[in-house]
Amino acid sequence: MRLTLLNAVFWALGNGLVSTTLVTYLALELGARGVAIAWIAAAPRFAGVLRLAAPSILRAAADRGVGRKAVCLAAFAASVAVLPLAPAAVWDAPAVSDGRALTGRIVLLVSAWCLYHLLEYVAVVALWSWIGDLYPPRLRSQLLGRRESCLSVGRLVGVGVSILLAAAWAGLLPGAPRWAPLAASASVGAALMALSLVPLALTTAMASRPSAAPQSPWRSLRRALAESGYRRLIVFNCWLSAANGLTGAAQGMYPFRVLGMQYEQLQSLRAAMWGGQAALAPVAGNWIARFGPRRVITTAQLLVACGPLCFLLAAPGSSWWIAVAFALWVAYAPINIGLDTLKLGLGDPKNNAPYLAVYHALGDLSNGLTMLAGGLLYDLLAAGDQRALRVYASLFLAGWLLRLLAVPLAARLAEPSRRG
Repeated sequence: MRLTLLNAVFWALGNGLVSTTLVTYLALELGARGVAIAWIAAAPRFAGVLRLAAPSILRAAADRGVGRKAVCLAAFAASVAVLPLAPAAVWDAPAVSDGRALTGRIVLLVSAWCLYHLLEYVAVVALWSWIGDLYPPRLRSQLLGRRESCLSVGRLVGVGVSILLAAAWAGLLPGAPRWAPLAASASVGAALMALSLVPLALTTAMASRPSAAPQSPWRSLRRALAESGYRRLIVFNCWLSAANGLTGAAQGMYPFRVLGMQYEQLQSLRAAMWGGQAALAPVAGNWIARFGPRRVITTAQLLVACGPLCFLLAAPGSSWWIAVAFALWVAYAPINIGLDTLKLGLGDPKNNAPYLAVYHALGDLSNGLTMLAGGLLYDLLAAGDQRALRVYASLFLAGWLLRLLAVPLAARLAEPSRRG
């Protein structure tokens, strides 16, 4: 269990160095518009739907004597190998004047980002199935709270290094292109993600557990949707994913294009959010163990729902509202821990991989579709500064309402038995 927490630290360090925000700024350096920014976040989500095949991959591997640990490590290693292609797409981009060539660079950037996530998603299904066996049910929420804290601390340090790298690069090399420190950050991040595989390689495989080799993978996917408790969990996750996706592109562009915030400023706010989540996560794990996931998720959702309202209030003279939004989003920590507890506790403990695949795949699809829709709406409706501001306002208002409507869905979530 300690090794899985160490894996989380190293993986999150790399994730903090090569975040969606970083890739978004790289794309903006290439002149990407709203739909391209939306694709950066949405395309990996569409690829995530393919994780429905992950249980069958694990079953086929088991039939050939290859365990889920090996599948997990191989998929993670392949994703890390693909990741450096993303910053490579921006190499010497300022010297490229041809429009088609720049479009090709954007396609390469998005494709590499998508393939990296696809491989990682297959690994994540195997990893969560594995964690479900490693973490005893009676201690699960506390352990997941510690894992969430490790992830937040790792991201915090990673994004801090990324900010310092960008600032130092600009100070020491004032004539250097702005994408150069971002590309360097992504390369270091990939190396740290590779290092995160070492603790996993040393972790007990739990190969004798029934869930190590999924039974009837495709039939079990349907069974996950048929069970009332798990179906309610999937509905909530899909709704919340859709609400978050609709404003994804707008929230990525608004601080950069309207408020004039720099990469370092936005990442500093993100780092502060992760610091708050790291402090809150262990406490949230104890709350979930004491009061149950449903009440904790419902309360936290009321707070995070107000984030888009802060973006709506933010203006060039009052950009501090963005900081308020990130402060509210600290409450995502108890939501994440609660959902992780439910997705492991409500599924079949002897055949958990198909349940995990359905949960993540449908959530990714909901998030990707609405994220792409938000980017397309921006590109179609925004024409001129004033029109663009109205589109931003409409998207932020819709995002707030959808997040608020997730609260009654959270109140209907089923809860697993606390025995075990």
